Amino acid sequence: MKNLSIITQIALINVLVMSLFMGIFIYKNYTLVSNQLGLLEDEKIDSIVKTLVPTISINLTLGLEENLKEIMNNSMAIHHEIVAIEVLSKDNQMVYNSYKENIKSKKVYQVALKDTILKTQIGELRVYYTFSSIYSKLLDELSLFLIFIIFFFIISLLIASLLVKYNLSPLKSLKDKMLSYSLNNQTKFTQEDFKNEIYVINNSAAKMIQKIEEEIEKRIIYEKEIMQKNRLASMGEMIDNIAHQWRQPLMKVNAVLLNLDRNIELKSYDDAYLKEKIEDISNTLFFMSNTIDTFREFLSPNKAKGRFEISNSIEKVFAVLNTSLHDVTIDCNKKELFIEAFESEFMQVIISIISNAIDVFEQRAIEYKKLSIDIFEDTHNIFVSIEDNAQGIEQSNLDKIFDPYFTTKHKTGGTGMGLYISKMIMNSSFGGDILVKNSSKGAKFILKISKEEVL
Repeated sequence: MKNLSIITQIALINVLVMSLFMGIFIYKNYTLVSNQLGLLEDEKIDSIVKTLVPTISINLTLGLEENLKEIMNNSMAIHHEIVAIEVLSKDNQMVYNSYKENIKSKKVYQVALKDTILKTQIGELRVYYTFSSIYSKLLDELSLFLIFIIFFFIISLLIASLLVKYNLSPLKSLKDKMLSYSLNNQTKFTQEDFKNEIYVINNSAAKMIQKIEEEIEKRIIYEKEIMQKNRLASMGEMIDNIAHQWRQPLMKVNAVLLNLDRNIELKSYDDAYLKEKIEDISNTLFFMSNTIDTFREFLSPNKAKGRFEISNSIEKVFAVLNTSLHDVTIDCNKKELFIEAFESEFMQVIISIISNAIDVFEQRAIEYKKLSIDIFEDTHNIFVSIEDNAQGIEQSNLDKIFDPYFTTKHKTGGTGMGLYISKMIMNSSFGGDILVKNSSKGAKFILKISKEEVL
């Protein structure tokens, strides 16, 4: 029933109810009429026989058997219900009989014939009869009545179906609009001035869609603001990382220059020495230039999908976080898997997770710091597992870890937006998700990337 249209369901219910009603009506009325006809049969045949008995009794008493033929034929001609009459003597010998048809299966009315003077039995009268013609007429009338009822029912059903279809057309239109509705190809939901239930539903749906669109628009603006704030925060973190990356090379360049200055002052140098120091400074400056290129690529505002290899992108993250990872052991399964997506967003998610691990390493003073990264796939998804050995996340925080503004790093200036943004990126750009759980060593984040979105 659930898979049938509303009109079909209403039609079926009407057919069932009408059939039940007609069955009960026919049964009740046919039984009533049959009982009444039975009573009328008994009364009528009793009346006919009582009329015949005196006439036949007189003729038998007087020995006028030749008159019986005329009496019987007249009675059978007048009363069509009578199909045969038999007159028997007192010793059961047939005196006279008359048949219109076979008497088998016909009802019989038997009565004793008595002498009109002595009142003694002189014979027996048998009258065979049937009321089939009456029943046949009754059935004909009933059939005609049924045909009329069925015709009336079909017309009513057609009219009801048309009315239902007409009244449900707004609902059908609403269903089609809801099925084809999307934010990219918005369908217009209009409200009507009518007040019946169908239009109330239609108007409620239109208001609901309008409200949803307003809330989605607010949400999009809110998420854009969050993304912008997060990008600014990421830029701040990147600048801090650049400062960390450059501090040591700058100190090295400064030391080389001081050494050169000292040797020039003492005039204690040769061409080979100068060439070595200049090459040393050149290599250091080349390293610093590469650092700028790495950060520029990550912070590039151009959001265009491109084909990249996952493990290579993770290596770029290691280069960005080089200074922070100098004392961290990294075990990375470099399975070669290419995807078509936003590489900068993917790197942002990896940086967010690894940066959190680095912060926890420092907070908990972990001596031997290790990150295990595993890349694997199944039929539908690609997975990137990132596991640290920093003793895991408190159980009470596991369900809140991806909530906006949730952070355990208030003292160090954490915003609580990194993992929230990362989850948004995985949902919207990669058709996937981020899962988190505690392993025997620490926290384990699993990035799920839908192959339908990136291949």
